Amino acid sequence: MKYNLVSSLLLIMLLFLSCNNSIENSTNSKPSSENLIAELIDIEEKLTQVNPNNTGEVLKISNHIESLAMKLYTQNRNDLDTVSLEFVFECLAKTAEIHRDYNRSIDFFKRAQQLNPISIKAPAYLHNIARIYDHVLFDVKNASSAYEELINKYPNHPLSINAKLYLENAFNRSDEELLNMIKENNP
Repeated sequence: MKYNLVSSLLLIMLLFLSCNNSIENSTNSKPSSENLIAELIDIEEKLTQVNPNNTGEVLKISNHIESLAMKLYTQNRNDLDTVSLEFVFECLAKTAEIHRDYNRSIDFFKRAQQLNPISIKAPAYLHNIARIYDHVLFDVKNASSAYEELINKYPNHPLSINAKLYLENAFNRSDEELLNMIKENNP
């Protein structure tokens, strides 16, 4: 009887310990934010190496990036530092543009710029917003506003200087007007 009681207690303890270990293992099996960011960086690097004309491969990698970035944003957002979250927004903006979801792309570029306005990439986010409005959506009003925001927030940045020249000389002009301007300036 005593043997059965000790055996039962040992069995319960072993069962409890094995359940506790499986809970710990399942908790530890969730990849850390750092590991997910590292994976996202690796996959994004692959995208830069793919021939842009290989649309199947571009979309496949883009889908993987979007899935991983969205997972980081929805499940690990509170674990991410500002630079990592900015990178997640940048990845989501780029993949949205690849998938031709331009308004979503603009939204994520805005989030990245607003999250970290002192980032070295912040002017490029505003430039991408202006570019999408201007050359993809043909939205002159929002394109002009986006270029002006870029110029006002980062006046000495090369993209701002180019945007200023572009607004002064070429923005919203027809091909004919541009050709005439070139002819006038190059007799």
